[in-house]
Amino acid sequence: MASLSENMNENSYRVGIIGLGRIAYLMEEDPLRPKPCTHAGAWQAHGQTAVVAACDTSPQRREAFRARFPGARLYADYEEMLAREALDIVSIAAYATERCDMVVAAAEAGVKGIWCEKAMASSLAEARRMSEALSRSGTQMVVSYMRRWDGRCRAVKKLLDEGAIGRLESINLHFSGNMLHTGTHAFDLVRMFAGEAATVQAWLQGEGARPEQSGYRFGGEIIDQDAGGFALIELENGVRVAVHGGDKRYFRFELELLGEEGMIRVGNTQAELWRGEASSNFVGFKELKRQPLEVAPTESAWWLAAADLLQAVATGERVACGVEDGRQALAIGLAMHESHAKAGKAVSIRHVDAALRVASR
Repeated sequence: MASLSENMNENSYRVGIIGLGRIAYLMEEDPLRPKPCTHAGAWQAHGQTAVVAACDTSPQRREAFRARFPGARLYADYEEMLAREALDIVSIAAYATERCDMVVAAAEAGVKGIWCEKAMASSLAEARRMSEALSRSGTQMVVSYMRRWDGRCRAVKKLLDEGAIGRLESINLHFSGNMLHTGTHAFDLVRMFAGEAATVQAWLQGEGARPEQSGYRFGGEIIDQDAGGFALIELENGVRVAVHGGDKRYFRFELELLGEEGMIRVGNTQAELWRGEASSNFVGFKELKRQPLEVAPTESAWWLAAADLLQAVATGERVACGVEDGRQALAIGLAMHESHAKAGKAVSIRHVDAALRVASR
């Protein structure tokens, strides 16, 4: 492996990574995943960037990272790393309960760009604090809803905009996981495909947002645990979304978009277009039949997200998924917890309790 000095040049951006788990770099070891598929992998793939420092509180994780990036300086304290390294860009891959403080600290340290994992925070109050810090410093930020840069999802967006299935009427979401950690990926896609949410109703698994029974302590404060379950989202344009999430014995992530003239299914491994054609079973009827749908090959979504942030740092252009996108997806997930605590009462996205905190990974 080339040394850090060999990879650096006068045009390189100095990158630091906070949190050294799967999404930071370990998933690059998965032989089945297209590469790059992590923060470190994306930065390695760009000739303009070099990972010069990384931070994790675990000595074992720091040593494992050293074996992969022998030239990077390692820290147990992210504030020390920010003070010492004069970083241009920071990737934040720690838990959501810590991301607010880390984003604010990085912005105040003068970094030019931040790549923040999702959910971007644990509350809307934290999200507002992050946004204000970024505005003061002029720091650019992308939030890691990677499907924004995925070729399949972009092809689906184009089909919807062209009216390939007519007027969109409803959406079904299916995912294995909880509302903030996994669900916000899907909620961000709903926004990308169909528009803004107006209200949410939810009935979560277990106790959901009932801190006196299911919460745990974080810095002396009891906050709520994330959960899966069932929810209904009504968009501002009247489209309704049924959400089916929660723990399963298999992995699934799929959106089914139903229009007056057809249907689109899109997920991690598929993008399908179905349109009404003359039935082969009933005279005078139409049935949905699958149509050819070719998705042009593109660069890795991870590579594209990193390039998007670098472009924003250089020009100030808006990124495909920024701080406001992250805040809106977070608001939908938090509204589900609030609705559950109110026995499924509809909660307006514009009036989600800013103090409600929900812990996610």
